[in-house]
Amino acid sequence: MNGIEEKLVASLSGVAREGALRAGRGLSGLMGEEITIHVPSVRFGTRADACDAVGGAEVIVLGAYLTITGDITGHVMLLFPVEKALQCVDLMCGQAPGTTTEPDELAESAVGELGNIVGSAFVNALADHLNLILHPSPPTVVNDMAIALVQAVHAEVMAQGGEVVMIDTVFEDKGGHASGLLVVAPDPMALPRLREIAA
Repeated sequence: MNGIEEKLVASLSGVAREGALRAGRGLSGLMGEEITIHVPSVRFGTRADACDAVGGAEVIVLGAYLTITGDITGHVMLLFPVEKALQCVDLMCGQAPGTTTEPDELAESAVGELGNIVGSAFVNALADHLNLILHPSPPTVVNDMAIALVQAVHAEVMAQGGEVVMIDTVFEDKGGHASGLLVVAPDPMALPRLREIAA
């Protein structure tokens, strides 16, 4: 990793922590109890790295997808292996772990709302940090093999040889925790702009 990449990762790590704080406050307000979000790791990676981080290319994942428009454009996905997603649904709904056993309509709705809160908080923190105007779209719930989702969303980015930003995301309340992966893929024209700003 060169110096500019290191600065960009450091910059995005700060954004991710701020986004996690905002999302934690939003979730806590929604749920009426304290939910903390941690971001233990922020790194660049390839399509294969993103799949590996959620358990492999053929693992079925559940998550939410948002687009970014404005001064820069890109994609944001919050992804969970289905088992982790169901843990997160129980955590969000204040239920005992293991209560939700399948990705039904309630589970998909909860994951969509979670993706909306976390994805929007990250995009808004990025906008504030870099003094950009950015708009997150409403979330789309996604449920498919990891490789299918990553390829579909990042086809343009990957075709350009671009890397994605991977942010490990851990949700915790007094009853337990669940972890997912926030994948941020700036469009090919956006990455040089981000590097310029970070430098």
